[in-house]
Amino acid sequence: MLNFVIKFCNEFWVTTCQMAPWLLFGFLIAGALSIFFSAAYVRKHLGDKGLKSIIKAALIGIPLPLCSCGVIPVAVALRKQGAGRGATGAFLISTPQTGVDSFLVTYSMLGWVFAIFKPVFALITGIIGGLFIEKFGEQDAVKTEAAKEHCCEWHDSETECSCGDDECLPEIPRKTLGQILYQTFHYGFVVLLGDIALSLLIGLIVATIISMAVPDNYAAGALGKSWLAMPLMMLIGIPLYACSTASVPIAAALIVKGFSPGAALVFLITGPATNAAAVSAMWQVLGKRSTMIYLAVLAVCSMLAGLLLDCLISGIGGSAAIPACHMDTNPGIFEKLAAAALLALLVAAFIHQWRRHLKFKALPKN
Repeated sequence: MLNFVIKFCNEFWVTTCQMAPWLLFGFLIAGALSIFFSAAYVRKHLGDKGLKSIIKAALIGIPLPLCSCGVIPVAVALRKQGAGRGATGAFLISTPQTGVDSFLVTYSMLGWVFAIFKPVFALITGIIGGLFIEKFGEQDAVKTEAAKEHCCEWHDSETECSCGDDECLPEIPRKTLGQILYQTFHYGFVVLLGDIALSLLIGLIVATIISMAVPDNYAAGALGKSWLAMPLMMLIGIPLYACSTASVPIAAALIVKGFSPGAALVFLITGPATNAAAVSAMWQVLGKRSTMIYLAVLAVCSMLAGLLLDCLISGIGGSAAIPACHMDTNPGIFEKLAAAALLALLVAAFIHQWRRHLKFKALPKN
């Protein structure tokens, strides 16, 4: 039993060390993006119908670090503010599949082929799904709010407005450098990390268990390299909740155990982009028909992407898909410090959530 615990902790530590520097840098970039990609900015650019709005929605969604559950309230707000049905669908499809933090972790653990392939595929599936949803989806799944012509309608004084180019928007005071730095670090290392803390920890634990329990190249036979492994990964990934970052170490462990890179990619797509709770919420946001289109597009396109990736990697050499985290079992001092910082932030996030839970329970009930 003691040997098992020691081996588990060692494998967990090595995986965390490999992810931590890239993950921390990703959280920092995500915090900076939160300043430039505000909710108001996103709503402004997704309000029209048509291909242009759908492409914008997919492009905006790719760098945003939102998981399949976190993207739902954003999509609801977009739809209610008048975003097109296709644009909302494209945003829902492309956003959970990747993000700036997921891109960096994918590069560190799975190599440049995976790192590039994932966002490109997220863009393509977002556009395809958005077009199908706009063409065949429900008309009024969510009632949109009437657009306000002038911000002065809800402000007490016209002096609070700044008008131009036929628009009237509230004047936003400029932020100081201190405020920008605070928002960057607070969103990246408190808000975002708190949102995915549990999912990230579960992903690391599952990857560690797979690495320990399954011998290397165990699935390298008929199943692991066959296209049949792809629908299997899809059936596992669709109901499972795994954010795009937390799913990377699981995919890396699957490849080491003999599954093809294409099968791992199917899991990387369907796991973050879908789960039971998100599908249920999407049913309310876009309607039954649009939700079925969403799932069908992800299922078909993920299979095609998996087959294409296997062909691509076999053409350029399989070494491009070997997870780097299983090559370096002796992390350096920088990786160890980053891992310690990441684990400390995770502990702080769990303590913060526990305190909030206690405060909520202490509230008087009517």
